[in-house]
Amino acid sequence: MIPIADENPVRRVPWVTILLIATCVVVYFVIQPTGAPKFRWDTVVERIDDEDLRFAVDNAAIPCELVRGRPLTEAEFNRTFSRGDEGDASACSHANGPKHAPGKPVFLALLATMFLHGSIPHLFGNMLFLWVFGSNLEERRGWWRYLLLYLVGGVVATAAHVAVDPNSTLPLIGASGAVAAVMGAYFVLYPNVRMKTMIFLGPVFLRKVQALWLLVIWVGQNLLLVAGPSGIAWAAHVGGFAFGALIGLGWVFGDRRHETAPSAPALST
Repeated sequence: MIPIADENPVRRVPWVTILLIATCVVVYFVIQPTGAPKFRWDTVVERIDDEDLRFAVDNAAIPCELVRGRPLTEAEFNRTFSRGDEGDASACSHANGPKHAPGKPVFLALLATMFLHGSIPHLFGNMLFLWVFGSNLEERRGWWRYLLLYLVGGVVATAAHVAVDPNSTLPLIGASGAVAAVMGAYFVLYPNVRMKTMIFLGPVFLRKVQALWLLVIWVGQNLLLVAGPSGIAWAAHVGGFAFGALIGLGWVFGDRRHETAPSAPALST
């Protein structure tokens, strides 16, 4: 199920959403070496000298680096991405050897990783979801609250991924966690909005689905990934979504308190 639009009109241009999408597109096609990293999250790569792989390792968030507070060593890098069956995605250790990327700011990578993507479908899917769910939030809550939700949500999503697999030496890339936070807030604020959705059941159907059910199915699909290796950072998705939903609840309760607050009595003359 892929949402392509909602029946929730936007009266102002969502400039921050457009800027976020443009930034991800520019990073993918201009800054990333080829825009098509030749590695998968669930297998080792065939060549450790791949330019795209090195770019991801040098710039993206890696759980082992965040837990240890330093870049991967060359030994950890080689052990993770060595040829054949010897590759080890949990090569994290206390090794004191030379660093693979000595100048890498491992905590700033928490932000950089939100703007990197592994393929054109990966980029397109995230940006489509951000456009569908983000524009209404930006209009309703204002640009700075929306931007803060996106950025902090992405960091929280990465933290959830690290909590599940703290010794992983594989880079985590993509805006999925941040977009999930946007989806979580949308789920709370607009549960009854109908969304035009492409449904793939052999032939492709275009149907209008209530946002509540669409997002419940999305969360369920991610929870099913817990059962086995999938190459998808399900913990980042679920963590980001839960964070966004909590922020959305805070916004709703805050609005209700504001609406029910007693007004000041008028002064008599």
